[in-house]
Amino acid sequence: MSAWVRWSSLPALVVSLGLGSASALALALEDKPERSLSEADAVASFDQVWERVRDQYFDFDRIQSDWEQGREQLRPRATKALNAAELRAVLHELLALIGESHFGIIAAETFERLAALEDSDDAVAPDIAPDAPRAATGLAVRWVDGAMRVSELRPGSPAADSGIELGWSLMAVDQFEVEPALEQIAAIEDEADRGRALTLFEYGLQYRLSFPRPEQTIELELIDHHGEHRRYRLSGSPLQHGAVQIGNLPPMTFDFSLQREEIEAGCVSVIAFSTWVPALTEEFQGRRDEIFACEGLVLDLRGNPGGVLATMITLASDLFAEPALLGTLLRTDARLEFRAFPRRVAMDGRRLQPFSGPVAILIDGMSGSTSELFAAGMQATERARLFGQRSAGMALPSRTLPLASGDFLMYAFADYQDNLGRRVEGVGVYPDYAVELTPDNIRQQPAPVLQAALNWIDTQLNP
Repeated sequence: MSAWVRWSSLPALVVSLGLGSASALALALEDKPERSLSEADAVASFDQVWERVRDQYFDFDRIQSDWEQGREQLRPRATKALNAAELRAVLHELLALIGESHFGIIAAETFERLAALEDSDDAVAPDIAPDAPRAATGLAVRWVDGAMRVSELRPGSPAADSGIELGWSLMAVDQFEVEPALEQIAAIEDEADRGRALTLFEYGLQYRLSFPRPEQTIELELIDHHGEHRRYRLSGSPLQHGAVQIGNLPPMTFDFSLQREEIEAGCVSVIAFSTWVPALTEEFQGRRDEIFACEGLVLDLRGNPGGVLATMITLASDLFAEPALLGTLLRTDARLEFRAFPRRVAMDGRRLQPFSGPVAILIDGMSGSTSELFAAGMQATERARLFGQRSAGMALPSRTLPLASGDFLMYAFADYQDNLGRRVEGVGVYPDYAVELTPDNIRQQPAPVLQAALNWIDTQLNP
């Protein structure tokens, strides 16, 4: 039985792991032995989790009664946990009482197999991990009409050159079978829990498909449009940037692409990036003239699970002619406003003009955390229009805490609202123009959601 199957039977599936969830869940798809655990470490870990939420959860009054009852009922079970997996099951049940994203337990093995840790629990200051290279296959899948279907084959990528086609159904990755996991998710009774479980599964599966190690070859089994089973071996192309590690979270892979699409009114720069990390600022500023040479701009945030919250301000600063409030971070003891101020001077002293053309943002059910907060802020200020599908609704700033068991607690330490007072957590961001994927339109090029955005930009430039 795979580790994912063991995990999927727990309340952990209704809790978003937020930052690092993709890499954590990718490893959850693999079998690995569980560590034994002393009673002292198990109890100490339970108390750490319980006390950290009590002290730092911004809405603790709402859950106080349930939280105190949860301690009485679940702490005795923690004392009987024989290994880390059994303790995680108890802690996941405890954290499920909160009912919000970015609360979860990440296994120590996840970190050990990705990169060495830095000793920090600050989710704001990132550390570069240059010795954690990654590669990109250019392959993306999404859940469409009851199956995980190939939704993207980036031009010139190993996946595009392999013979795989858009719309094919993914059946297995290496030795992991997709359908049994989807069946277990479908059996979850609560609709909201079922949707979040599916999103988490997509995150983990996507990370494993898209960003293997440079020396790694993944084996895929797919069903083509004629119902025939096909097998492929796929390797990735090395990425320019190493993985980025934020505090005690698993390293996040950064991939950046810039394409140019022609429209009747001129051209549109289409930017896609996998995570919000400082390398994004480096790439964007380094190619700023090329990006803004076109009359329109598309920011593709589909499948982007988030990253460093402050990074969205550096990107937005090139898109506003006047200062703009994107949103506010709310803690019990403080408020922090995220304002974008126009960037008018480059590092070398050159005078700059913010981009004034129309901006479209692509989102889907895997656009999470910082991606959602940026999209909501841009929508609320009317600086951009959103296209695609409702976002994940997993949008709380988070940190991590090392536990006595060796695992890590991820916990939300603040709430967030856009400048209209809208809360994204649990709700998601709704697009201005909804574009749903179907088994038929998933094969179209450009992708239907991109084509809708291009059409809108064309009408803005040439009414």
